[in-house]
Amino acid sequence: MTLQKDAMNVRDTTLSLRHIQLPLMVFLASYSSTAAVGAQTLAEKHEQYRYRITYVDTPPTVDGDLSDPVWREAQVLDRLIQKAPNYGQPATEKTEVRIVYDSTALYIGVYCYDSDPAGIVRNVLRFRDDSVWTKDDVVRIILDTFHDHRRAYVFSINALGTKQDSQVDNEKWHSDWDEVWDVRTRLLEDGWSAELHIPFRILRFPSGGDGVWGFNVMRDIQRKNEGAYWAPVPPGISFTRAAYHGHLEGFSTIEPELNLQVIPYGLVGASRSNGRSTIASDLDAGADLKLALTSSLTLDLTYNPNFAQVEVDDQQINLTRFRLFFPERRGFFLENSQLFNFGIPRQTQMFFSRRIGLSQGEAVPILGGARLSGKAGSFDLGLLTIQTESHPTAPSTNFSATRLRWNVWERSYIGGIFTSVHSETQGNRVFGPDALFWLGKNFRLEGFLGVMEDRTLAEHPISHSSAAVYNQDLWGVSLRTLYIDEEFDPAMGFIRRQDIQRYQGSLRRSVRLNRKWARKLNFSGDLTYLTDQQGELETRQWVLETSNELDSGDRIFLQWEGNFERLAIDDDPFEINPREGLVIPPGDYSFNRWRLGYEGFTARAYRAAVGLEGGTFFSGRRTTFTTSGIWRASPHLVLSGDYELNDITLPEGAFASHLWRTRFSVPFTARVIGDAFLQWDSLARELSTQLRFHLIYGRDSNFFVVFTDRRENPGGEPLERDWAIQAKLTYRLYW
Repeated sequence: MTLQKDAMNVRDTTLSLRHIQLPLMVFLASYSSTAAVGAQTLAEKHEQYRYRITYVDTPPTVDGDLSDPVWREAQVLDRLIQKAPNYGQPATEKTEVRIVYDSTALYIGVYCYDSDPAGIVRNVLRFRDDSVWTKDDVVRIILDTFHDHRRAYVFSINALGTKQDSQVDNEKWHSDWDEVWDVRTRLLEDGWSAELHIPFRILRFPSGGDGVWGFNVMRDIQRKNEGAYWAPVPPGISFTRAAYHGHLEGFSTIEPELNLQVIPYGLVGASRSNGRSTIASDLDAGADLKLALTSSLTLDLTYNPNFAQVEVDDQQINLTRFRLFFPERRGFFLENSQLFNFGIPRQTQMFFSRRIGLSQGEAVPILGGARLSGKAGSFDLGLLTIQTESHPTAPSTNFSATRLRWNVWERSYIGGIFTSVHSETQGNRVFGPDALFWLGKNFRLEGFLGVMEDRTLAEHPISHSSAAVYNQDLWGVSLRTLYIDEEFDPAMGFIRRQDIQRYQGSLRRSVRLNRKWARKLNFSGDLTYLTDQQGELETRQWVLETSNELDSGDRIFLQWEGNFERLAIDDDPFEINPREGLVIPPGDYSFNRWRLGYEGFTARAYRAAVGLEGGTFFSGRRTTFTTSGIWRASPHLVLSGDYELNDITLPEGAFASHLWRTRFSVPFTARVIGDAFLQWDSLARELSTQLRFHLIYGRDSNFFVVFTDRRENPGGEPLERDWAIQAKLTYRLYW
């Protein structure tokens, strides 16, 4: 039974709020002085890490050759300190960094000496790759342009010139920021070099500031599994902790510039869907616009956006009773998406952009939209509105969201969100506050409250959470509560499971040995206790895990799991195999499972991962085998794939599911790339294929040809086939 509707009154809401208010009141009483002391100590520690930039009238030629006379005018940064494996020791290979600027851009020259040039790991040849830092030797340049220790720009480069541009926001890493900047690299007899050209117009920074930015340099040497920084970052601390960075000073003649970009597109295509025999033609056009309104606020507009080039979703096998999460892949919604984060990712999100432009599993055309995002004083601001067109599955609908965060002290904030979905048939709004407070370097308190209003409901369902988290290199402890009403379902959010009260606790102890057979050992335990709103137990799970991080970068882990699940009679039937109509009956189930796995180091040309899982499963047994691998035959040919087998035996029946995914990537050059992606799901009897050709020309303009094909044969019915081929051309104009 769920909580009775008449219990949803002011008294219960007030009690719910106390879950958040109590820890925050205790925290606020002691935070200010403690945080100030910690910040002062850290500032003093990094005061020595200062680099004075040099102004030049004639900039260097960006070609990877550091022999330009201008580089002799610049100060040399050449002392990097290891983060791993031996924290505090000098880096084993020398790195030299020089920085100059003129009235329009930064120019950065990097010389990465290497005692074994043949050992430089350089697998990824692409114009841009968001995971290059996990696969190759890279150098990262980190710029905290507001010098507020909260946000930063990160520019990563490998020896082949593949680049990644990312943002840090409140210590969270986001790789969905793509801008126009240049880099050239060269392989040398004693290492490799890189030259970067970063226009000021792509950066936001205060007008008339003190001429000091936060700054750091990081170098990864993959064959040694070594990471080193200029301003040291201790083990267990992410490089996104901007307070650990040094200082870039000496700016005197720069002001934020106009950044206006217009990116029109044209598209032609043909498709056949829903079993139709006729082929439909497609001719479309639209445009995106980006404008820097102020030194810290950016306006993005889109008209009739099209996402034909986006990679299809990875298929998933769902052996639970709850919703699957599919991440956002569309570019317009990814950029600056971190600002709209509210709730617990993949579990309880008040804002989830995948709800926009999709209805009953079908794509709904988007007429247009706007987003304003950035910083206003001590506030982070995000405004978004999108209007979809009418569709057979849904009328024209407006999706809007407002996000505000007030930055307090050095790393904390108090914020709030408001979302609205409105159409002729729907009216759904969610609003509420959230907060994050840091008590020292490693301990934080956080919480949120969401209140929903829907025209179909007389009451106002709520969700709230509070958490205390302590996390450092060798210890980790967390406690979290989560409450979700039965009817709490934001039309612009993602809720994995409703009608719950959940309590979670975890404990981790790590031992850093720095031996070849064990760089770091981890031992952890997690407990989840979940009831309905009347306090009746529905789920209990405890997990014990031990893992060994080898000096080579490989990882081995062993896990033991105990489960309790209650399937109530009045719940929706748990149909674990819809194709065969296999239902697990209501009842109480206790079952135990084990997992053993190996994960190879990501930077190898050959990499494999394998996992084996077994034990009981509800009233039967389940064996799971997973494997994945990648073969980088050369920078011009990459083959990868993964496979998942689930063999399930229950009193109600037995079945096996197979999921295959295979990718072929052929980078002819960094700007000309062909990709193929094939998937097979035996449970849904679905085979999907995507072939994509991508040409990058001019200043980050794109030409795509994409073919998609989906074939489905559920339950032995006649084969259903949908296919489409589309060619899309974009052209980037900027001022």
